[in-house]
Amino acid sequence: MMRSRLFVAYALLLVLAVLAPDLARACSISGAPPITLGSRSSFDVRSADTHAGSGASGASCPGILGLLSSQYIYVSLDAMSNGLLNAVSGDRIPFSVATMPGGAPLAVGTTSGNLATAGLLTLGGSSSDVQLFLGLGAAGNVAAGTYTGTVTLRWHYATCGNISALGICVGNWTVSPGVTQGCLLGLCTLNTGTLPGAGVSVTLTISLQVTRDCRFVTSDIDFGSAPLVSGFAPVNASIGVTCSKGSTYTVGLSNGAYFDGSRRRMAAGANRLQYDVFLPGNVRWNDTTSRALQAAPAAGDSAEQFPFTARIYGDQPTPPVGNYVDTLIVDVQF
Repeated sequence: MMRSRLFVAYALLLVLAVLAPDLARACSISGAPPITLGSRSSFDVRSADTHAGSGASGASCPGILGLLSSQYIYVSLDAMSNGLLNAVSGDRIPFSVATMPGGAPLAVGTTSGNLATAGLLTLGGSSSDVQLFLGLGAAGNVAAGTYTGTVTLRWHYATCGNISALGICVGNWTVSPGVTQGCLLGLCTLNTGTLPGAGVSVTLTISLQVTRDCRFVTSDIDFGSAPLVSGFAPVNASIGVTCSKGSTYTVGLSNGAYFDGSRRRMAAGANRLQYDVFLPGNVRWNDTTSRALQAAPAAGDSAEQFPFTARIYGDQPTPPVGNYVDTLIVDVQF
């Protein structure tokens, strides 16, 4: 009689144990913070980048790293915006989403294969947050500003922390809507025919900051050679400046390394040769009070030319023979 009571008590404890859920190995879906791709210049986004960034996808699956056999995690791409949009300029930057770095982009209306068998290290590494990986397409000529887009995902899952070699879960499977299971005395078999099920929807926001930038095209000012300062002819040239689409800016020119307070100077050792650079209208070009002005906001796809004239001052004594040089810095001020 004593043995019978002990057996009943043991069986009751066993049933209670197998019915206890393993909540530490359950997937869950929640709102995720925006995925921020950082900042890039308007020239950088003209080229595609398949490894633009990553972020939390809204799915979290703690405790199942390494338990890949007979686990099921799928994702569907329900919708995505038509690129990342700059609401001010109307420009767009193409983007794509993938389940692993450099992986094939998901197509709208499709469901991935079982991500668990692909290796959960590609999903979240040591973190429980499943990652989404973003790529950027070639944007062409776009304006600086904030670009945002959205992705609507649908996550499907069936996971178990205590699973036998036969795929029987000791305790309930953790499943997303639409996936069913059959249980007997705490031993549950997944109805795999119901996978991937209805899933759980989550919408993610993606943002990218495009910064203003400029490119310069110019050449050295070469006065040639002459025996006297009066023999140097003026040099007419221009600086080409290409800046981000829609940018307004001014262009400055430094006073060089040997400026004497009123004139630029070139140097050959301790000797100096006075010269200067002038904007149209005989305005001495500098980087403070006399900056070059745009004719119109930047087109972004072609250089705007800023003409100038460089002259050797003829009212100075001819310095000793030598190779006279100076360095000027061009700057753009937005």
